[in-house]
Amino acid sequence: MSNDKKEPPKPIAPGIPVTATGQVISGEVTKDYEKILYTPERQDMLKKGELTLKDYHAISGPEMLQMALIGFRMYENGKYSEAETIFNGLIALDPREAYYYTALGAVYLAQDQFERAKHNFDTALVFNPKELAAYVNRGEVHLRMGNVMEAAQDFKKAVDLDPSGKDPLVLRARVLAAAALEMIENAQGEGGGDKKKAEPAKKAEPAKKAEPAKKPAPPAKKK
Repeated sequence: MSNDKKEPPKPIAPGIPVTATGQVISGEVTKDYEKILYTPERQDMLKKGELTLKDYHAISGPEMLQMALIGFRMYENGKYSEAETIFNGLIALDPREAYYYTALGAVYLAQDQFERAKHNFDTALVFNPKELAAYVNRGEVHLRMGNVMEAAQDFKKAVDLDPSGKDPLVLRARVLAAAALEMIENAQGEGGGDKKKAEPAKKAEPAKKAEPAKKPAPPAKKK
């Protein structure tokens, strides 16, 4: 057994204590909390993009997760306007987190707002090229817009990320890929040749909703 001691987490700013996981201990924050947190130096870092709003306001990871879970529940319950507001807010706080874009894209996809959905899935993949849900959902956007070849490429990327099929989204990708292949064959059978554009697909089956990602579960919850 190693005797190495882990270094305690560094405070967000002098005078702002944190727990072992880096969460702010609100009951022990000094009276000059705002003066310490909102210094000219930190304001300058925010303007330069060196700090996100999440970090600037010292919003903890668990707090961000809780907001994401609320947004996910709103999405599941069909309260898309509320879900959109929450995920837009999370993006404003932490614009580098791919999951928030994937989730917001799924909200738009559920409302058939394909262009807005695709934009968010594209952005999610910029920040995380291995965001499997973004590939599956963007593939569905392409499929329903009639961009069959693009859809097939996205489904293939999703399957390649999890060839063993452990993630349920891979099964969805396979089902949608089969639908894309059928559309290609039908187009070719009608003399469409190798055209990329085909008749837009109907609502994708078997699922009626896009998946933002399975759920925004933190590593600590994994067993």
